[in-house]
Amino acid sequence: MQQSRGRQSVDPRAAAQVISVRPDVLARHGGRILDPSTAVRDENGQRPLSTAYRADTLLVPARLLPVLAPPGSLGPETPYEQALRPLGVRLAAPGSQEGRELPHTNKERAVAVPLLAREDVVGDAAPNPWTALVALRRFFKDDKERVRDFALDHLLFAASVDTQGAPFTGGGSVGDQGQAGGLTLFTGSRNPVWFAGAPPVRRPASALPSGRRPVVAVLDTGIGYHSWLSVGDRDPGTDPGADVVAHPMTTDPIVEVSHEFQEALAQHELTVAAATGTTVDALRLPWETRDLVQPLLGLTDSHAGHGTFVTGLVHQTCPDARILNLRLLHSDGFSTEGSFLFALDWLRRRQLTALDIGDAGGLIDVVSLSLGFYSESTTPTDVGKVKDAIDELTKLGIVVVAAAGNDSTTRPFLPAGYGQTNDLVAATGARNASGVTTAAFSNYGPWVSHWAPGNALVSTVPVWQGARGPGLSTPDGGVGPRLRTAPDDDDLTTGFAVWAGTSFATPVVAGYVATALAADGYVSKADATARARDALKKADAQLVQQGWQEPAQG
Repeated sequence: MQQSRGRQSVDPRAAAQVISVRPDVLARHGGRILDPSTAVRDENGQRPLSTAYRADTLLVPARLLPVLAPPGSLGPETPYEQALRPLGVRLAAPGSQEGRELPHTNKERAVAVPLLAREDVVGDAAPNPWTALVALRRFFKDDKERVRDFALDHLLFAASVDTQGAPFTGGGSVGDQGQAGGLTLFTGSRNPVWFAGAPPVRRPASALPSGRRPVVAVLDTGIGYHSWLSVGDRDPGTDPGADVVAHPMTTDPIVEVSHEFQEALAQHELTVAAATGTTVDALRLPWETRDLVQPLLGLTDSHAGHGTFVTGLVHQTCPDARILNLRLLHSDGFSTEGSFLFALDWLRRRQLTALDIGDAGGLIDVVSLSLGFYSESTTPTDVGKVKDAIDELTKLGIVVVAAAGNDSTTRPFLPAGYGQTNDLVAATGARNASGVTTAAFSNYGPWVSHWAPGNALVSTVPVWQGARGPGLSTPDGGVGPRLRTAPDDDDLTTGFAVWAGTSFATPVVAGYVATALAADGYVSKADATARARDALKKADAQLVQQGWQEPAQG
């Protein structure tokens, strides 16, 4: 049985903070901002909190898709149609041209369903999913079960500092030089460095006490080429133009990718995009991409390399682990809650299959999540299908380590905030490089349960050269042949960089948990959660010993 740390409402001061996202990012992902000052109040008359969400979809449990609004029906309107008719909108029905069947297997999983304007109504604004959600909840106020799991399709974002400024800000924004109001808040925004150390030493799997490698799943921007990080796939293939090659798993690679997952995710995202008329770069391949946002300029995207950096930190803290790298975030650091739920359900199904057939190599021990979102609810840990999906993973013996966020706020960043009600979720805040002081950008509160350095960390990045250039370049000594230049932050050919964010404290904690699991063989499905809880306690003891966090109370 999972233990609870208790629930807590959002502090009123944190609740007043307004989220901001650059307009180009919103346009790219079909998003919009919920502004509490102009948004309709919820079904209880409360003002919502600020959040970012898809502008044309709602999350709906898959089991309800057949009854939402059957296309071409000659019968009476469904209750869902009746609820939305006054707004002039409807939810696209499965089987219709605009709401074709979404790929799914779990009927309880929430899927993104397009919210479209009715053909018999001409409005002066696009449908607003928040207004539609409130209308549904008010219509079914006496039968709340009918819409209990309906929700906004939130935008997710990486919990690292952005090379163009923090993507979400509450108060003073963090700019290019790591400053807010003239104060330096962080050190490193993917700045290239030269690393003189040796690669981590990895023991053969047969030499581990458990006889198998702990597996850490990383949901991020993918993986790029780096000499430290060999890559394998259970179904390896050749991707034309890719600078990374996936080898068979028999080679015992450090990183595992899954073309099967990427193809399924791409079909999911393309189905939603086709139904809403939006454009999306489908994440069909597992590899990092460098310049999707400004391909004509060749500038490296703000979060390109993020997944490789996170993967490198897991490898440094637990060299014996195998890292299952799943590409979920785009190179600008964003994704959607619907895609996130798809990925979590894929992990659940993989874990169940491995447990049922006794496939030790297919088991997942830790999930490292350097991403999240803010909910519009004042009690965010009480609601959401992401919470249900996370709970399902932890019930299968998986420890979930999640970033606490970088907005210097006490407002819970989800899914990290779900650690308040699930003790196998490790909400991870960032210390400065010394491990003694808390990083200025890190979120904070009783819901943040774990701490590790997240400022000025050095890790792996894809070996890339962007087009930005150094800004200053002249022949050395006036004659050359070498050039004298300023630093070129777009030159990642060293393969290493320094970066900051709770994004990077998270894989450090995940690595400590994996190290504890490497010494503990898998016993049985019945003992899975006890094994996970014991490993997290051992990791906690190591974090306390390092001086990064205080001993648990009680």
